[in-house]
Amino acid sequence: MRQMRKKTIAAMLACAMAVSLTGCGFGGQKTTATAASAGTEQSQDMADGKKKLAVGLYGGLDSLNPWTSGRITKDMVTYTLYETLASCQSGSADLEPILMKDYEKVDDVTFDVTIYDNIKDAAGNPVTASDVVFSFNQYNKNWATVVEEALVKDEYTVELKLNTAAAGAFEYIVCKVPIATEKSYNDSPDQFATTSCGTMPYTVSNYVAGTSITLEKTDSYWQTDELAYPGSAANADIIEFNILEEATQLALAIEKGDIQVAMFIQPSMLDEVAAKDGIEIYGVPSSEDRGIMFCMTEDSPFYDNLELRQAVLYAIDNESVAEACGYGYAEPSKVTCGSKELTIGYDPSWESSPYAYDTDKARELLAKAGYGEGGLHLRLLANNNGTITTMWQIIQANLLDVGIDAELNVCEGTTYGAYRDGTSGQYEMAYAGPGNSGYATQDLWNTLFNRKNYDSGRTWAGLLDDKLQSLYDTLASADGYTQENVNAFYDYITDNAYYYEIYSMPDYAAYNSAKVTGFYTDWNRFIRVNTIELAD
Repeated sequence: MRQMRKKTIAAMLACAMAVSLTGCGFGGQKTTATAASAGTEQSQDMADGKKKLAVGLYGGLDSLNPWTSGRITKDMVTYTLYETLASCQSGSADLEPILMKDYEKVDDVTFDVTIYDNIKDAAGNPVTASDVVFSFNQYNKNWATVVEEALVKDEYTVELKLNTAAAGAFEYIVCKVPIATEKSYNDSPDQFATTSCGTMPYTVSNYVAGTSITLEKTDSYWQTDELAYPGSAANADIIEFNILEEATQLALAIEKGDIQVAMFIQPSMLDEVAAKDGIEIYGVPSSEDRGIMFCMTEDSPFYDNLELRQAVLYAIDNESVAEACGYGYAEPSKVTCGSKELTIGYDPSWESSPYAYDTDKARELLAKAGYGEGGLHLRLLANNNGTITTMWQIIQANLLDVGIDAELNVCEGTTYGAYRDGTSGQYEMAYAGPGNSGYATQDLWNTLFNRKNYDSGRTWAGLLDDKLQSLYDTLASADGYTQENVNAFYDYITDNAYYYEIYSMPDYAAYNSAKVTGFYTDWNRFIRVNTIELAD
């Protein structure tokens, strides 16, 4: 992988999770930037005596609703407005309380969570157990979840009953779900689509769809004493998120000083931005597993046809994909799925480059699968992220090269999310992009292969495989997350060509070192925007 031409602060995130079978898939640390002289002129980050932080986000948001699906950039906004029950430090299973005062493990799948009795949202509404239950129910409508049921036990105690005893499941979910009051949600004119009312010390003061989101610091915050969680700091009086749909717009904005922080810089622009004086690049291992899945319903050509799935995988030149998508900052994957830095239980023995690019083998397997030249038509489904679209364009060309006709359907976020379920009938191959941090039963394999998550009773891609589910259930049982079980599951999905990671690449932010002096990094949410410290 190419080295940055300028120094990269905290290369690959010093707080990244240790690879072990103990620990938690979250992490946080304070980063102090080495700032250049800010000069004596009136800075644009001051507005009427208030400190203003301008942040550029690459890509739009469908809604500000904290519980609906969205891109990772949406998390930058969501977690600046809403708190979760807890957070967790890297390499540790010890939870860091935020809204949660304490918890008790009742049995393998049941936990009683007690919240503080003085929590209020931005409108002054008290947060009680019923609001926590409400928030979890809202989240569960939109995501595959480990929560079977959330119940009110008393005014400030919630019973969380999980559908799994998998290691880390409780820690994951209490660090993930944004909490808001049911009253504020009902009082909102659009159910938080363009407004907000969380427990963080910021609210939305202006929202221009597709253009900008302005947050202002509230006069009061429920934590009046020293912060229990550093990720809840409020270091700027005004935070303005600028939505920039073009990679060149984001790069130009940070170079010109129109914004102080840019998230994320597209790889095509990294060299240019890194070469600019006063701009620092900050990289973290990507929490998104950049892989593809096959539709596995009975009417799909991939159903019960292993040789066809293997033929397609051998046809993909993932080195070319990594080069085209990463501009020297990406690597072709050597594994079926998982992250060496982030996935607990990752085994270096997986790095065997299964299904390495081989067009002769692809054509041979294609013939064995029953398809001649031009005899197969595939629909490829992608979101409208430029890098992912580039990936699919190369795969499309690879498939055409071995005699497979392929068409590419690039969709907006909401449409893409609806189509990605294998039972939608909208694709034969789709970009998946699940999270790959922590225990694989928290996100990666839970999202891709645990059919208990989906109303269809099938996996995300529409697969019915009893052995696969049995292997997952063993892995997700109490004390079942062992290296032996992890490897058995990995080998099964690899041998059956159920999923394929194409390439890996860090995510990169850029910041103005004359303006930004420090920030808190939460692994699961990249940089906590509200913690960014600005020079005087």
